[in-house]
Amino acid sequence: MKPRAVLTSLGTLEFNYVDGRHCYSGGVPVNAWEIDPAGYSSASARPYDSIKLQVKKVVIHSSWPQVGMRKADYLFNAFQSMTEVSGFENMSGITSAAQMFTSCPSLETIYATSFSNSGLSGSLMFNGCNRLVGGTDGFVPSTTSGASVCKLGTGGVLTDPNADQRTWFWAHYYADGEGVLTASPTPDPMRELVASGRICAIGKYVGLGFTPWDGVTGPTHRQHLTHVTFAADMATFSYLNLIYLFYSCTNLASVSGLGNLSGVRSMRFTFASCAFTEIDFRGFDPSKLTDLTYTFSGCNKLTTIYADSTWALPSSGLTGSQCFYSCSTSLVGGNGTVWSSSNTGYSYMRIDRAGQAGYLTTA
Repeated sequence: MKPRAVLTSLGTLEFNYVDGRHCYSGGVPVNAWEIDPAGYSSASARPYDSIKLQVKKVVIHSSWPQVGMRKADYLFNAFQSMTEVSGFENMSGITSAAQMFTSCPSLETIYATSFSNSGLSGSLMFNGCNRLVGGTDGFVPSTTSGASVCKLGTGGVLTDPNADQRTWFWAHYYADGEGVLTASPTPDPMRELVASGRICAIGKYVGLGFTPWDGVTGPTHRQHLTHVTFAADMATFSYLNLIYLFYSCTNLASVSGLGNLSGVRSMRFTFASCAFTEIDFRGFDPSKLTDLTYTFSGCNKLTTIYADSTWALPSSGLTGSQCFYSCSTSLVGGNGTVWSSSNTGYSYMRIDRAGQAGYLTTA
């Protein structure tokens, strides 16, 4: 009976406390390391550090609480290919988790049926976890988030597998510069695919790093994205956040299919610093919008925003400071209202007509 980390043929690293090198999460053992119950003072001190990039999934077996581990610092640090952790309830009782998940950019889910963070400290516990989304309200940790967000429920990063509220859509990024947002995980086989990945529909993302066009260099860099299409099947989602979706895609010249969306809540920084000259919201239902903060900031080439004549923002519950920050006088509403640096709030996301100044135009 020893505490071990067992690497399986499926790319799973299972932590268990059993007799011998066994695994219970599928596949067969290919390697194993004895774990020090006292924990580790750095990532490089872990006996399994050399295979960290091979790990696709972590499983904490139900036998693990017998180990009595309290210090979990660096335990999964820099597991860059890991997308999921399950059985995290079996880590209950840890008191220290500094940088436990730091630099896990592919991590989307930490499953736990229960967990208490009482007495737990963990500086930079989730630093670099740009894709991690909690299962209750779509909470996403910031770079400085610590142990206080390691919880179930509102404002927590954990997901109860029996009460997962998240839904997902897919982004397929093709070599011709188009990004297609769709409910289907299957890209077009007739097109050259650059990258593909799923995005949480209710995710409250806090910055870059969760889309297929977020590469630092090379063909996945966001500056190569030139056109975006929201597919017709996106209409199946009744709750959508589009936060930071195309932020700083400085060559994004056209957007189509916005009319396929309903139930959109937040558009915080969605199109900030994009290059299109016009955008068409006809068919789009704005009645559920809650946040238009910096939605079009830096869109200094924007001239026209089309919308239905019935377009109406919610009468309450909507925020949106600097929605049109740093646009330009090229943006003109349908009745001749010219963009002004004095009028950049969300209230100008309305039809420009006699007696009502706005930046929207009806076709």
